[in-house]
Amino acid sequence: MPNAFAAPATREWQTVAEELKDLLSEDEYTSARASTPNAHYTSPEVVQAVWQAMERFGLQPGAKILEPSVGVGHFFGLMPEGLHAGARRTGVELDSVTARIAAQLYPDSTIHPKAFEDTPLPNDFFDAAIGNIPFG
Repeated sequence: MPNAFAAPATREWQTVAEELKDLLSEDEYTSARASTPNAHYTSPEVVQAVWQAMERFGLQPGAKILEPSVGVGHFFGLMPEGLHAGARRTGVELDSVTARIAAQLYPDSTIHPKAFEDTPLPNDFFDAAIGNIPFG
C-alpha cells in the first residue's frame, strides 16, 4: 500500500489513491499514510509458531495477553482454541482505521487506537505480550 500514499501516486496506483482520499477523513488518511511504511504482514505460519512457543513457555488458558502493535489482529485471530477460554486480550494500534477493524473482528478484546507509548496500561497486569512489532 505505500504506493497508494506516494505523492504523487503513480499512474498504476492513482485510482486506489483517489479512492482512499474519498473514503478516509483527513486525519485517517494522514494516520494511514504515516503508518504504512512500518506496517508489516506476519504470515499465519509465523503467528502459529509464536503461539506454540508461548504454550511451551507455559502460557495457560485465561491469560491476560497484550499485543502492543495489533494491526487488524492476526495474533488474536490465530490464538489457539485451548488458550482462548477466559483470556483477556488487549491490543494497541497506532492507525485508527486499522484499530477499528481489529475492534470489529475481535469484539471480546480491548483495542486502544493510539500509540503504544501514549496508552495507559496497568503495571504487572499482563501475563504475556505477543506480536511482531514494527521497528520503523
